[in-house]
Amino acid sequence: MDRQISAADSLQLKIEQLEQLQTEQLSDLKSSAVALMGSFSPAQILRSTLKDITTSPDLKAAAIDTAMGIGAGFLGRKLYVSNSNNIFRKITGSAVQFFVTTFVKNKMSRLRDIKVENK
Repeated sequence: MDRQISAADSLQLKIEQLEQLQTEQLSDLKSSAVALMGSFSPAQILRSTLKDITTSPDLKAAAIDTAMGIGAGFLGRKLYVSNSNNIFRKITGSAVQFFVTTFVKNKMSRLRDIKVENK
């Protein structure tokens, strides 16, 4: 009879230990979920993206090429269209912007490759 009581006591003790472990794991899971949701905020995504760009030389170069291409395309469109009210000129201005952007972006990467080869 004592054996049954001790088995029941040890079983009860094991159940209590498992319940406590479950409570701790649930608490850890909730805190991990809160941290995960915080990492998906728009500010955090932007911050991590900018960190990746600034630490990677290839991404930094590509970002600079793209920014310069967009700036040149925008300037080319402004110069081409200026204050014109002509709809055809405005439509072709968008095409000019696209082609200038692409041209400058490609030339910047080629210039960088030539510069690296000459070193």
